[in-house]
Amino acid sequence: MDPKMPFFPTQTRFNFTQRTIQWISNESSFFYSSNTFITSEHMGTHIDAPYHFSSTGWKVDEIPLKHLISIHARVIDVSKQCQRNKNYLIKIDDVKNSDLIIPEIDENDGGKFLFVLIFYTGWTKYWPDQITYAGGESDIEFPGLSEQLATYLIDTYGDNLVGIGIDTLSIDYGQSKTYPVHQIFAKYNKYGLENLALVDSLLKNIDNDFFTLDIFPIKIGNGTGAPCRIIARIDTTARNTANWFGILLFFFLLFLIGFAVKVIYDFKYNPNKNF
Repeated sequence: MDPKMPFFPTQTRFNFTQRTIQWISNESSFFYSSNTFITSEHMGTHIDAPYHFSSTGWKVDEIPLKHLISIHARVIDVSKQCQRNKNYLIKIDDVKNSDLIIPEIDENDGGKFLFVLIFYTGWTKYWPDQITYAGGESDIEFPGLSEQLATYLIDTYGDNLVGIGIDTLSIDYGQSKTYPVHQIFAKYNKYGLENLALVDSLLKNIDNDFFTLDIFPIKIGNGTGAPCRIIARIDTTARNTANWFGILLFFFLLFLIGFAVKVIYDFKYNPNKNF
């Protein structure tokens, strides 16, 4: 959280006041520090509780922990489309073309497979510049989900889908005035994760696989949202095993080729050699 980070014009910007005291007396001395901040719930990397757009939706402190901790996540890359159109509306075909397959059962606990679907627009690289990341105060521009896609995701994945994430200010695109995507997901108690930091080190290690998220929002009573810390846990065991296997296979094939060349050479130039 930083006062210079991008913001939505309707939200209260993050304001931070630092206070430090050096207490010195004849008997003792110590350092004391206590800061004050004022901010909208929807600043920085944050969660939109369903209550943000539904009077009957869960508030921040009501979202079940099983929807936040050790939750499965999958990233869909739409960055090429978004680079061509900064107001791109992510389409149903973008999901259909991503080979998204949801297991029926969570092999970790035998229950329903719960997951968050995250869209990578490439907007992370513009952070924290307000103009390139969000546009001007009177002309907000960034990509988001289409209303048709929101409905499709609800109809297709139902209770398996617990939330939607994106690396922009909002899951609705910047030009939206009525926020239909928020309304659709909130109606079905799906939360939103906005301003996600989808860095290269994460993207290079997930391919099209599921990984695990831990989402830690500030537990605000009656909150419509909250700044949160989000941690991705990536299992690189299978990837490392595959890399080692590939290296061993390469050297084995190299050995076979060298052996074959040697046999052919001896057969041609040393015909009397015993094999």
